Amino acid sequence: MGMPIETLFANTSKPVLSFLRGSRLTKRVRPKHTSIRIFSIPHFDADSERLFRQERQSETLKALKIVLLLSSICLLAFIALNIFNEKLSNSEITSSLLTGLTLAALFANLHQPPRSKINSIAKLSAVLAVIDLCCILLIEGNPAFYTDIWVGLLPIYFFAYGQTFMTITETLKFGLLAMTALPLCGHLIGIETVALIPSIIILLIVNACGFCSRYQQEIHARNLFRERRKAECKSEDKTRFLMQLSHNLCQPLQALSCYSSALDSAIVDKPDDSLQQMVGKLGLAIDELNNTFKHMLDIANLETGKQSLRLAAVDINILLASLENQFAPQAAKRGLKLIVRLRSSPPYTVHSDACILSQIISNLIDNAIKYTASGWILITAVKVDSKRLKLHVRDSGIGIADELRGEIFKEFFRGHRRQADLQTHGLGIGLAYVLKATERLPDHNMQVYSRQHQGSDFQLSMPAIAVPNPINTPARQANLAGSFIFIVDTDREILHAMNEQLSAWGCLVQTASSKAETHAALAENLRAPDLLITDFYLDGNETAHDIIAAIQADCGAVPTLILSSHAISAEDQAKWPQNTLLLRKPASGTVLMEMMAKAIGNG
Repeated sequence: MGMPIETLFANTSKPVLSFLRGSRLTKRVRPKHTSIRIFSIPHFDADSERLFRQERQSETLKALKIVLLLSSICLLAFIALNIFNEKLSNSEITSSLLTGLTLAALFANLHQPPRSKINSIAKLSAVLAVIDLCCILLIEGNPAFYTDIWVGLLPIYFFAYGQTFMTITETLKFGLLAMTALPLCGHLIGIETVALIPSIIILLIVNACGFCSRYQQEIHARNLFRERRKAECKSEDKTRFLMQLSHNLCQPLQALSCYSSALDSAIVDKPDDSLQQMVGKLGLAIDELNNTFKHMLDIANLETGKQSLRLAAVDINILLASLENQFAPQAAKRGLKLIVRLRSSPPYTVHSDACILSQIISNLIDNAIKYTASGWILITAVKVDSKRLKLHVRDSGIGIADELRGEIFKEFFRGHRRQADLQTHGLGIGLAYVLKATERLPDHNMQVYSRQHQGSDFQLSMPAIAVPNPINTPARQANLAGSFIFIVDTDREILHAMNEQLSAWGCLVQTASSKAETHAALAENLRAPDLLITDFYLDGNETAHDIIAAIQADCGAVPTLILSSHAISAEDQAKWPQNTLLLRKPASGTVLMEMMAKAIGNG
């Protein structure tokens, strides 16, 4: 007894579907009432479909231009050759010439917006080519000429099925209509049906092969796009998570740093106090937390593009001297010798972003200190040639095993030594930021040379700028005693903590949490503030721009320090007065004191 066609289809559809998709069968159970389609193409939501179309057009626009240009040139050359050999009639010449000129016009039209017309131009180009073949055949009216004409459909099919502007349905419709139109024209000029069958069969096979190839190409392109979108979405989700987590923890961390600094100032004159060592350890732990969340914010800002580049001439000696002052105490507590060799001959400056470059080198030095149990750390910038400097951060630490060489720049990677070392902490994201930031800076590159148990050498190559040797004056010790500081922040805990911290430094402090409170506080003042410290984003859609304007209207120009955990756009920073500095939360007491002194002019 024969098998019903429905049963036969049901039994054979799965292996056919598996073959066409080129992958294993999905394990998802389909509802019984859902029909199984052999030719199934992945579909996206409206936004993803729009992005997929835009990406496809941008990728294949160049190919379409080349096809149109070559087609018009070849068609015009073919006409000229046949005119020379007297093989074409005037009507055939006119038809082919119009087609060639039309293709050339379409090529020129692709260079003008909008890009949304690309799909229409691709379809029109293919249709015009088919119409031209049909017109030549009808005008000539010679049945013997059909054999030479229908072969001209083959390159048109290659173009139609090879390009990706038209949808797969539109491409198949075009192929079938073209296969029908040309034999129909042959029939109209008197060609017998039997004589048309070979060309129809061949064109049918070409359409079938072209459709299958295009179908596989469509499946592959859509699967790649979907996987890439998934990866991008995961990266965006991770970035949003880091941004939200870091922002939520920046405020309490800043308050902790302020209280720790106030405690340190309170016991600085009591060397025998048993709490001094505990306060020192507390400060180090808070600084480590601050650095960790700064790294998280740096990575998130780099990935989202919010950490914009501000390229300028950076004095490498000034930068290294500042970092030496910052890391020397940390190295000394680990029993390490930190050696910083400044340049004594040009070039002295590099073309870079001072903030990002400082963060890169800071991470390298911090990493060297944490992975060096004893010995030394050497930081020096050597001249490669007149246009490049190479910064070396070398250490006598544990080195890097060969099998871990490719892992150290991955996020959250920590070496075995650190995991067993109770004196070091961190999440293992410092080097991840170094790599991302180095790739972001133009003409910067990073290399690592290391042998296990023989230390490491991180080398940062940078573009140098030939400028005269600047005269570097030694930095003076910050003295903020007696300075009048006006602080604006929406977080009351931050205001209280900074009040305690700055009061311990001998400053006079006044606080406010909004523009209205700022106006009220200024009305009671007998003197103008020496420095304004304000967060950038405040409640009620107020920003630092509003606070600065209020201060200037009452007191004139006042040095300002923006203390914020958010990434501030270049457009907003351009609106600040010239005497405005930016410092990101959470900031340690040492860094805050240095920036305050710099803003006031006492450091």
